[in-house]
Amino acid sequence: MAAPPRPGARQETTVMEPAMERAMEPDNSPMIRAWDGEVGQRWVTEQARYERMHAPFGSTLLAAAQLRPGMRVLDAGCGMGDRTIDAATTVGPHGKVVGVDVASPMLQVAQHRAIELGLDNARFIRADVQTTEDLGFEEFDLALSQFGVMFFADPDAAFANLCTALHPGGRLVFTCWQDLTHQQHLMVPLTAALEHVPTPEFTADSWSYSAFSLADPTRTQALLAKAGFTDVEIQPTVAPMYQGADLSDALRFLRQSELGDAVFGDAGPAATAQGWEAVGTALAPYVREDGVFLDGAAWLVTATRT
Repeated sequence: MAAPPRPGARQETTVMEPAMERAMEPDNSPMIRAWDGEVGQRWVTEQARYERMHAPFGSTLLAAAQLRPGMRVLDAGCGMGDRTIDAATTVGPHGKVVGVDVASPMLQVAQHRAIELGLDNARFIRADVQTTEDLGFEEFDLALSQFGVMFFADPDAAFANLCTALHPGGRLVFTCWQDLTHQQHLMVPLTAALEHVPTPEFTADSWSYSAFSLADPTRTQALLAKAGFTDVEIQPTVAPMYQGADLSDALRFLRQSELGDAVFGDAGPAATAQGWEAVGTALAPYVREDGVFLDGAAWLVTATRT
């Protein structure tokens, strides 16, 4: 996503639809449809919750990013712009940050937030990282991503694109999820529900399945080496993830989430009622004065372009 010369903040902070039109490819269309449609809209509706949920991982990511004034930063899979805005604030007026994502609803939120904050150095592009030609050549000092690089049909192409966008010596820093079985925030409600409802099928083209595509650090290491990165380091990080203000709020969120759809979609009324009661019972021990928190487990990945 090379940033063109910009005359001012309002024009710089824009969503560029043509980039997506050039970038869209059939093989990644399931992910594009999901995030540009219902999934993306759900995340917009729950923006504040997701921001608080992922904040501990964001802090870890930013610490590893080592942002400095004047840096040129690419935020891959920027979503609603949480880390884009953090980066733009840190690099200052002599730096620039470009956020790229396929989700129009989320990019609209990111754009609005950046404009409200007067961030002249933030820009957004709607594009698929694995296919777009708009990332530029040796344009950036740093590429970062908070849970945004797991959804590629062709990860080889995506990471090669990110590598090309960095200048030699530029760094890649991202978080991705560890295996599903390490996700307390998912396994606690899932295990409770499956005592009462049929086990759902997660197909390879569903976004929830793809979320764990980089759970194997050996695979991630190989992908990055093939793309042209060196000095790859992959460290585990675990953090409490906010689920809701109280048990009722957390259950409401789960009922409206993709997990709720996947797990209870084929269950009958009686099984559904029993399943949700079991989920509530399972979540009760995780209620604190400041909300409901269960752990999430991620990998913090850093690498350098050769």
